[in-house]
Amino acid sequence: MTRVIGTVLRFVILVSALETAPVFAHSLGIDPAELNEHADGTYMLRTKVPQMLAYLITAPELPERCALSGNPRGQRGPAEVRYAFTCNEPLTARDSLVLPWQREGVLLTVTWADGTSASRMVMREGVAITVDLILFQAGSGSWLAAAERYLGLGIEHILLGIDHLLFVLALLLMVRGPLILLKTITAFTVAHSITLALATLSVIEMPSQPVEAAIALSIVFVCIEIVHARQGRVGLTYRYPWVVAFAFGLLHGLGFAGALAEIGFPPPEIPLALLFFNIGVEIGQLIFVVSVLVGIAAWSLISKSLQAPSWTWVRTVTVYVIGTLATYWFIERAATILPAP
Repeated sequence: MTRVIGTVLRFVILVSALETAPVFAHSLGIDPAELNEHADGTYMLRTKVPQMLAYLITAPELPERCALSGNPRGQRGPAEVRYAFTCNEPLTARDSLVLPWQREGVLLTVTWADGTSASRMVMREGVAITVDLILFQAGSGSWLAAAERYLGLGIEHILLGIDHLLFVLALLLMVRGPLILLKTITAFTVAHSITLALATLSVIEMPSQPVEAAIALSIVFVCIEIVHARQGRVGLTYRYPWVVAFAFGLLHGLGFAGALAEIGFPPPEIPLALLFFNIGVEIGQLIFVVSVLVGIAAWSLISKSLQAPSWTWVRTVTVYVIGTLATYWFIERAATILPAP
């Protein structure tokens, strides 16, 4: 009987150890957390965590101009840990908070002094959870910093947006003469500026999947027009390329607006974001157009001196490559619109 009781006790102890071991052997869980900014320049970082795991929550690493207030271990309640800190200047989109918490991540809600807020899941990478405040609609700090921020984002977006660049390239392959080129690029610029503003201000709203599919289709359309013209079937689109540039530019503006929305920006900075993001897009577009024109001129010289393939041949191959790639994009993007079987 004693042996049986001993065996049962050992089994109970073993089961208890197995149940509690994961809790203490490694970090588990994603905790809700809040960061609140107050008008007096103080901040409160609060996370809800079971009391038995509170020891896993340690002091955050703050920007240099900020310092913890009170106990560096924070204020520890039955089900939460709080850290108060102050900053000489308000936190901005350039700042990050490093949370050396032994947890898998946090579901963080940041509420700024002006009442705006944003929520996002942030996962641990390595030994800490790094919270980049640019993802939480943090302000830029000054209009000059905002201008620099959105200008850079606009340039980066257009130069990394391969579908937008291929549409511009297709337009360049279609137009003839500097005046028509100027009209075409201007029409595209005006059109996407209109829809970028309207979508950002929530005057119009479109789901991203159909917009992205239509952008791919716009590239296919221009490539088909170029091929038809080469075969002697010159249509109105080829004669008046600024018309198609304006029409499809409206679609591309919706795409730009979606990218700007993903980047995130505080509502008070909407005018600056619109202005300088758009200027950045135009600068990036101008860089691309000039690069293509220089490349075309250089190839024309090389083909004559080195007996390389003529520009006409290269242009034809380029059109088919662009059209094929855009067709693939359209099919891929259109598939996301259709309901799953």
